[in-house]
Amino acid sequence: MSMYKIIETILRFIYPSRCVFCEEIIALGKEGHICRYCDMEINYISYDKEPKLYVFEYDDITRFSILRLKYSNKRQYAKTFAKMMAKKFEMIEHLEYDCIINVPMYKKKKKKRGYDQAELIARDLSDILNIEFEKENLVRIKNTLPQSKVSFEQRQTNVKNVFKVLDPDRIEGKNIILVDDIYTTGNTLNECAKELKQAGANNICYFTLAKTSKKQNL
Repeated sequence: MSMYKIIETILRFIYPSRCVFCEEIIALGKEGHICRYCDMEINYISYDKEPKLYVFEYDDITRFSILRLKYSNKRQYAKTFAKMMAKKFEMIEHLEYDCIINVPMYKKKKKKRGYDQAELIARDLSDILNIEFEKENLVRIKNTLPQSKVSFEQRQTNVKNVFKVLDPDRIEGKNIILVDDIYTTGNTLNECAKELKQAGANNICYFTLAKTSKKQNL
């Protein structure tokens, strides 16, 4: 065994990997950060198709993991989620895109939290897929209530005209993967896509980690 492997094994013993879904310790020798029990329980989505892609259903087992990423500073989860998204992306043929852009958080809100979870996922996804990450070109210019805090009828108006492309020249003619953590009604992604299209974007693929059911959207 190489010295690198020995050190890695010792570090895994001292600081064991934990499942991003149940937080149980991952057995030594097992790759990744998802335990086999959660992997069997996750409702992976197979009915989607380009230009809207999702990895799994937003249910109890996945909800709490995403909430920990968003509100409990579990930034390390982003890399595991990005790997899951990359695996999904690579299963689909003929997907050719020029850059990855995340649905942005309002600047003051990001400063208060310390990070934007969608940006973390998009950045890691960019590294894995070797597709350019277009940083801080699409911005949120107004602070709004979270979509989950407003009624179904208000969700479209809540995000209307709140996004802006700062440099259209970096967008014109490009095929873009638009990344967010959760797909609910699609209003937020639609507003982002509208701005990107106005800036000259070609094709846009919505790519989210999770998707809510129609029942959850009501």
